[in-house]
This record gives sequence, C-alpha cells and structure tokens, in this order.
Amino acid sequence: MMAGPKMQTSSSHATLYMFMGLMLVTGALNAIMLKFQHKITAPMSPGAKPSHFDQPFLQASFMMLGEFCCMVMYLWTRNPEEADAAKAVPGWIFIIPCCCDWLATAFVCMSLGFIAVSVMQMCRGSVVIFTCLLSQVILGRSQQKFHLFGVACVICGISLVSYSALGTSAKSHASVGIFCCIFAQIFQAFMYVYEEKIMSRYKVQPLQLVGWEGLWGLGVAAVVLPILYSLGLADTPGAIYQMQSSNILVISMVLGVLCVALFNFSGANVTQRSSAVARSTIKISSTILIWIVELAMGWNTFSFAQLVGFILVAVGTLVYNRIIILPAFETDESMPIVNKA
Repeated sequence: MMAGPKMQTSSSHATLYMFMGLMLVTGALNAIMLKFQHKITAPMSPGAKPSHFDQPFLQASFMMLGEFCCMVMYLWTRNPEEADAAKAVPGWIFIIPCCCDWLATAFVCMSLGFIAVSVMQMCRGSVVIFTCLLSQVILGRSQQKFHLFGVACVICGISLVSYSALGTSAKSHASVGIFCCIFAQIFQAFMYVYEEKIMSRYKVQPLQLVGWEGLWGLGVAAVVLPILYSLGLADTPGAIYQMQSSNILVISMVLGVLCVALFNFSGANVTQRSSAVARSTIKISSTILIWIVELAMGWNTFSFAQLVGFILVAVGTLVYNRIIILPAFETDESMPIVNKA
C-alpha cells in the first residue's frame, strides 16, 4: 500500500525537475540564439554583399510569435474553472504590457550588436532597480531595507559588468549596447508592475497572460514594422531575403520561437508545482550557463570583474525577492524605508 504514494511522489519530483531543466536550457538557448542570429551574415538583396542579421524589431516580433504559442498551450491545458474565469478577462487590458514587452525585447536584441550575450543577460538584472521605483509610484508599495540593499547590490554589480565590457571592446559600441539593454529594462519593469496590477484585479493564468501578450504583439508588429521600414529604421524585406538566403538563420529563428514558448510553458509549471522562488533562481542560473557556453564558443573572454559583478547582481536579485533573507535588513520590516506617496 505504501508503494503507490511513494511512486507518485517520485514521479511528481521527476516531472518538476524535468520542467526546471527545460526552463534552464530554453532560457539560455533563447539568448544564445539571438546572439548567434546577429553573427550570421547573408545578403539583403540579390547581388548584395553579405551583412550581419541586425534586425532587432523583427527578432522581437518572432519572440511574440513564441509567446502566442503559449495561448495554444493554455487553451489545451486549462480546466473548466479556468475557462469560465477567462470569460471575465477583457483582452484589451493586455495591450499595454504587450507594447512594453515588444519594445523591451527589441532594445535587448539591439544591444546584442554591441555587447556579449552574457553582459546583456547580466545588465538585464537592472530590471530590479526600475521595478522597485515603479512599484512605489504605481502600486504605492513601500520599499523595505532589504529591497534597497538588493537594489544597491544590483547597481554595484552592473557597474562592474559595464566596466568589464568597456575594457574588452570598443568603448563607444559597448556603451551603446549597455545603454540599450538597461533602457529596455524600464519597459520590462513597467510590464511586470502592470501585470501584477492586472493579476490582482482579474484571475489570469500565467500562460493566458503570455499568450494574450503574444497575440497583441503580432498585431503590433504588423502595424509597426511597415512604419519603421518607411522611416528607414528597419529593413524587413531585406531581413526576409536574408532568411531566404540562409537555412541556418531560419533554423535559429524557429529554435528561438520554440525556446520562448517552452520557456514560458515550463516556467508556468515550475511556479505551479514548486514556487516563484524556484523560477527566479533558475533564471539566475541560466546566466551562468550562457556565460559558460559563450566562453566555450570564444564569443567572450573571462573577466574577474564580470564574475564579481554577476555575483553582486545575483545576490541583489535574490535579496530583493527575499529568496535570501538577511536578518539585519529584516528587523524593521514593518517600518517602510520609503513612505507611500
């Protein structure tokens, strides 16, 4: 009689670890694919010289396609109760976070033309800084000592990572890449805060949320890409010709879409079966995996300053999310350091 529950528990743990591994691998692979795509060269028109695939807005649109796949997964896996709850959620409320997500992804993709993918991933940790500020302004949430300590660690860590990047590549190019990546996190933070506001008002499943954002994202891409082309800020026809000229580029784009879909699907399962804490920890772990792969492929060189910077960003993120609890910063938890507006 005891074998049944034990086997069920073992199976449940194995499933959780499978989703954790899938989330780790797909999160790292997606970032690596974005950098790999930029390194591919192909002509943008017949007879033209091969050029790098520098198409951040189109890459962002493909990421939205990956997110839209989550809507299919949500419709496939939801139960009757979730289906009834979904009827009360208006689809238009996802337009704002979708636009923020699209812009944030585009600027991150843009940064990869100037900096290493590991530097990009570490600079994305600055989202904690902007989330802290916007949570105060929009949600009226008081920031405690541990929040401010976490933000301070992240600022120090990103400063070290930026210093390392400026010392190993052309300073003007690296500074542009770092700026684009950190600027992107303003939109990402606003998206997080807005999503939290949505989920506090409506009963929204994670896959449903991502799926709606992906759907609206495809609509945004259909409107914005032609406008950017007419303004000379994007060359979508040239990018499509590059994809027609390079099978490896097409494969990498398809892999990127699948990685986004599987990352969000596995992330939702990890949160459901374990906790958001586990999901946050895996995201940090993916940065380590990205760095190892990048060093192995010769895309970057080892930097002690970058290592220390990553540790500070990781510690700051974990402290901010209370995954690491420091008693010295918890004693006055009931007394906010930053008062509500």
